Amino acid sequence: MLKPYLSRHWQARKHWQDWADLLLGLAVLASPWLLDFSTSAAPTWNAVIVGSAVIVLSAVAIAHLEPWEEWLQIGLGLWLIVSSWMLDYGEAHKALACHVGLGLIITLLAASELWEESQGGEAGQGDSQQELKLH
Repeated sequence: MLKPYLSRHWQARKHWQDWADLLLGLAVLASPWLLDFSTSAAPTWNAVIVGSAVIVLSAVAIAHLEPWEEWLQIGLGLWLIVSSWMLDYGEAHKALACHVGLGLIITLLAASELWEESQGGEAGQGDSQQELKLH
């Protein structure tokens, strides 16, 4: 009796954006070595810290969706964008382009998930959300 409820509840909580953010977090984390700017301290440490935080928040959001997780993702995405100038990446042009681009995508994905939740969940999820309330 409990298993169908848990199964529907788990499926109703899944969002593709969380999985995409998890992959983007891995990309941010690995970017200093993939794009060869690991000798620049500021962008490397920023990538390691922000990438790790995005990965952890995405994993938490996959397991248990709460709006605060998406707001933190938005904050991390915006930080990744502005930190490129605030931390003075200097000659690390690859880092600047990478972090601005990934930060923008992370921010947009988190915002789209918040918007989706405010509209009643993913397309086709509204019925399962309604079923949860009825059972």
